[in-house]
Amino acid sequence: MILTVFSMQINAQYATPGTGVNWTMDDLVTNSQGVVIWNWEDQYEILQDLTISAGDTLSFYTATTVIPHEDVLITVNGILRTLTALQDEVIFTGQNNGSVYYKGFRFENTSGTTLTRTFFYGAGGIKMVNAGAEFTDCWFEGFDQGNCTGTVDLFQSDPVFTGCSFIYNAGPAVSSAANGVSSPQLFGCYLFGNVKANVNMPQINLGTSGNDSIRIVNCSVIGDAGLEQVGGIALATLAGGEIKCRIENCGIVQNRYGIVQYGNDIGSLIKNNVIEGNNTQGAPMLGGSGINFFGGQTNQSIVTGNKITGNLWGITIQNTAKPDLGDLQSGISPGLNQIYDNGNEGVVYDLYNNTPNDIMAENNYWGTMDPDTVELHIVHQPDDPTLGFVDYLPLWDVYTGTENKIREKDEALIVELYPNPANDHLFVKTTGMDVSGQPTMIRLTGLSGENLFSTRIFTGTLKIPVAHLRQGLYLLHVRQGSAAEVRKVIISH
Repeated sequence: MILTVFSMQINAQYATPGTGVNWTMDDLVTNSQGVVIWNWEDQYEILQDLTISAGDTLSFYTATTVIPHEDVLITVNGILRTLTALQDEVIFTGQNNGSVYYKGFRFENTSGTTLTRTFFYGAGGIKMVNAGAEFTDCWFEGFDQGNCTGTVDLFQSDPVFTGCSFIYNAGPAVSSAANGVSSPQLFGCYLFGNVKANVNMPQINLGTSGNDSIRIVNCSVIGDAGLEQVGGIALATLAGGEIKCRIENCGIVQNRYGIVQYGNDIGSLIKNNVIEGNNTQGAPMLGGSGINFFGGQTNQSIVTGNKITGNLWGITIQNTAKPDLGDLQSGISPGLNQIYDNGNEGVVYDLYNNTPNDIMAENNYWGTMDPDTVELHIVHQPDDPTLGFVDYLPLWDVYTGTENKIREKDEALIVELYPNPANDHLFVKTTGMDVSGQPTMIRLTGLSGENLFSTRIFTGTLKIPVAHLRQGLYLLHVRQGSAAEVRKVIISH
């Protein structure tokens, strides 16, 4: 009997030889021993794992669709690039229009990858380890987490994303390890409905930065209201290290929270962003801040020019974090934020300073130019003596673009105010009359605005009886012409 055995051997994977060759998909069809096959016209399939070895390049010159099979991983130790005409796109998609997931990509120990108008569907994630790459006008949609937690996961990597879109992926759009020392750059990117798994993660989730700063500029980070667990942007130094970050001209809308800055040794610039309606979970004890700072005094930020509204909390500051929301004397922190209509359970919370530190928040607009009303919207030392004081005066008039001349340090109307806390009497020494000879008007009110004492003086020290008042917080109003000053007074018998 003659037994004939027919066998076909297909390698479990294919790696280019690393000889400095510039490969095309047709070259891979010819040389990969069946790992890469051609379907028709511009469509190719990858049946097993594929590696572009160090020194080699895989280039695309025309519109191409690549279909990696289930669990296929494409490793790039060399360079991947698109050199297509403006109307052409390169597409990587799982089988059955992306419904069958391939494992994804791994870029490792490489730089020089440049991808333009490249669309990624149905992958398990893109892992970058000690890698650099530029993604321009690329699209990332429908990823699961079969390869890594994020759509793009970074470790010691500094990719640049320009004009890219991240839509409905199971994990964060961009994520870096707590000790990953990565500085991604996102310019003009659009993120919507990421972390589709609806777990407690943000759409951008970043750890320690590298030598360069992290930059998130001109981006939209929009949440799907049905994904109530998902946050906007998180910066965290959970495993030590430091973060330098710039978040500017972004719209961060309809997430569980807007921005969280968590840990120590963080320095950021948060500038000219719209941070609105981050309230999807509706549980104020679990989140809902427009911006939350949590950490030690090395957790710092200059916050300027932002519109923060419609969140459960406007800005919350915890532990001993120390952001700067406006310090006119510093010359580098102008304020100019609009922080209003943030609150929960019927109470407005535009700023909650839950730290022992004094916080600078001068020259901002709080939805009103009435300092008494602004005081009611800020939680700080007058509400709890263990908390630091928020210096929110002068106010900024958003409609005229001018400061309300209230209690500038070099133009104080109140020269002395003592004792504070007061028991029987409160002594107030003012600058007296103004240049036109008009007297100084003085009022003592409760927090709700009820008038408890009022008078006018031309000079000298005023003695105000307070023994009949209940213990608690009161406001002393001093007005001289168009200038005004408000001080907090504590009555303690």
